Amino acid sequence: MTAIFEPRNRALAQPLETERFHLRPVGPVRFLIATNRWRSDPDILTGLYQSPRRRSLWKWIKTGPVPNNRTRFAFLIVPKGSNVAIGAHTTKLQGYRSAFHTVALDDRDWWGKGVIVEVRARVMNHFFRNGEIDRFFGVVEARNVASVFNYRRLGYDHVGTWHRHRQNPTTGEVVDFLNFEIFRGKWEEGPFAEKCDAD
Repeated sequence: MTAIFEPRNRALAQPLETERFHLRPVGPVRFLIATNRWRSDPDILTGLYQSPRRRSLWKWIKTGPVPNNRTRFAFLIVPKGSNVAIGAHTTKLQGYRSAFHTVALDDRDWWGKGVIVEVRARVMNHFFRNGEIDRFFGVVEARNVASVFNYRRLGYDHVGTWHRHRQNPTTGEVVDFLNFEIFRGKWEEGPFAEKCDAD
C-alpha cells in the first residue's frame, strides 16, 4: 500500500463492537504487551507459523503481526463486562485493494464458541465500508479444520491449494495449504453484511 493512502488508513483503527465483544484498536507497544504470552504458546504458534517453537521478542517484533495502524491493524478482543482481552484480530493491507487477516484466542474457555466468525465479520464490515478494500483473503493449513470451517461459514471461496507447500520443522510432516478469498460484492449479498443506514 502506497503512502498516499496512509492518512485515510489511520481512520480504520477505530473501536468496534459486536454483540459480545469490544474490539479495541492498539498500537505496536500495547499489542506486544498483550501478545507477549503468544510467543511461547505452542497452539498459537503452530496456527500462525506451523511450528510450536518459542519466538524471541526480537523475532516477534520483526515477523509477528505487529500493527502500525497504516497498513497493519490489530484489535484486542475484550468480552463485554470485562477488561481482559481473550485474543486479538489483525488485518494487513496486502495486494491490490485487498486485505489478509489473522485471529488468535489465547483464552481456551472461548474456543469453539463462535468468537472468530463474530469478530471477523465485524472487522470485515468495517474495512469494506471505510477502507479502500474490495477483497479479503486467507491461507490456512489444510488440516486446520476449524479455520477452514470459519472461512466457509463467512462465505469465502476456496480458490486454490498449495500442495506440499511446507514441511513442519518439528515433525517433518509435509502439509498442504488452502487459499480462500471473498470479494465485496459477494460479502454484501451474504448474511453477515451490515446494511448502511441509507439502504
